[in-house]
Amino acid sequence: MSLQSMRIVSELLQARAKDSGKRVFCSFRGQQTTCEQLLAGVQEMAGALRQAGAKPGDRVGLMLGQSVEHIELFLAISWIGATVVFFNPHLKSAGIELQLNSSRPRVLVANRVHADAIRRALPALATPPSVVWFEDGVDGADEFHLNVLLRTSRAVTIAAQRSLDDAIVISYTSGTTGAPKGAVLSERFYWVATKNAAILSDAQRDDTILLWEPMCNGNAWPIALMALHKGPRIHIVERFSASRLWDQIAEAGATKFHYVGGLVNIILAQPPVDAGRNNSISIAWGSSCPADSWRRFEDRFELMVREGYGLTEAQNYTHMNLHGVVGSIGTPVEEFDSSMADHQGKAVGPGVVGEIVLKPKSPSVAMTCYWGAPEKTAEVLRDRCVYTGDLGMVDQAGNFYFKGRKKDAMRRRGQNVSAWEVERVLNAAPDVEDSAMIGVDSGLGDHDQEILAVIKLRDGARADPVGIIGFCAEQLAYYQVPRFIQFVNEFPRGPTQRILKKEIAANLENAWDAEKAGLKPKRTV
Repeated sequence: MSLQSMRIVSELLQARAKDSGKRVFCSFRGQQTTCEQLLAGVQEMAGALRQAGAKPGDRVGLMLGQSVEHIELFLAISWIGATVVFFNPHLKSAGIELQLNSSRPRVLVANRVHADAIRRALPALATPPSVVWFEDGVDGADEFHLNVLLRTSRAVTIAAQRSLDDAIVISYTSGTTGAPKGAVLSERFYWVATKNAAILSDAQRDDTILLWEPMCNGNAWPIALMALHKGPRIHIVERFSASRLWDQIAEAGATKFHYVGGLVNIILAQPPVDAGRNNSISIAWGSSCPADSWRRFEDRFELMVREGYGLTEAQNYTHMNLHGVVGSIGTPVEEFDSSMADHQGKAVGPGVVGEIVLKPKSPSVAMTCYWGAPEKTAEVLRDRCVYTGDLGMVDQAGNFYFKGRKKDAMRRRGQNVSAWEVERVLNAAPDVEDSAMIGVDSGLGDHDQEILAVIKLRDGARADPVGIIGFCAEQLAYYQVPRFIQFVNEFPRGPTQRILKKEIAANLENAWDAEKAGLKPKRTV
């Protein structure tokens, strides 16, 4: 796509308000918002943010739940030439303090439910932000509530001048291997992310897209912005609900649905309902659809799966599978070259697993940097490439396959074991709904671990650890077969339903032990 056809977010918003003003942009809680109303709301929010002290070049934090006003605030921050910093609503005071110290926003807009945690975090900051509470209530020093600001401020009707290279978002990673890092993402990044999400989902003007993703998550915004790019209507729900999903889709008249992670298996585990059998979804698109569930998901719900791959540091989608090759993440999008590299950074050929390396074809398509962390940036952005930390493989036909995360792995008896590989087999075992592989102490030193498989069974299933181990032994190398199995009723999950491994409490004393049961996987050589 040419640079001339790209537009910054404020230009897109003004164009849709002009040519499609009466068209519904989104619906939420029974209320519809047109493109004209959205623009007016954004301009009013821009005035409120200005009155709270936000200026061009500042950073503005958002710690909010789902709402149309959340979208208006996101767009308003760009409108005044500032940068959005998302704060996950699940953060507690320590996490809030860490992220505030890193990003140093001028203003933080938050729901009052987080007041205690935010107020505990503020005294530790050298330059605390002004806090704008989303709801009315009693304000402290340097605190406002949004409704008062909206009543007393003047709308900002002229958008700030911005370029495609200007930062629109600082998106913090989960911090699984250290402190969270803030990826700086440009207007161009979001244009490309939205354009490719529209291609993968085949978004059309007459579509309705269900938006369940928490708005603190990067997956939500290319979906919301699709309505400004391509014109589909967005239907927002409070949160993902596996039991109510098909009813929500029916209520919305949704035609497209986005999935992430293990969501496909969670949905498949639900009992059949009429709304699921006669649903309106034509395409489900996303990433990490289990290969073993791909066709079952398509056949049961009579839809098409469109799989992709991406990461915060590069793009929401750097690869897209538009041809239905089961298990494949597809081929690189037009903005990237993609290859595999060994541990020394040298390219490897077809059929060989290596680290996925991405080379953007133009500046600021990928993240600009990690905010305030040049050393961490240099680890990921090298030689004009993005080193993803993810493992992959490309076949002779040029189809790419995801093979797990380098950092979600362990060493067992001198062999590297990928959690993704083990979990893929565990999730295909009879009666298993979902699983997580965790490395636990083997007693043989810091560089050797045993495998604990934490498993959630399907409703009504009987625990059969011997059967699960036998199933694994048929499909995995001897060193990949779990020694311990721990059954759980539920997994701790993040807002996108990703399993939070850091929050799983390993309980080896009560776990089933294959060695004690006399089961030891046999070597094939």
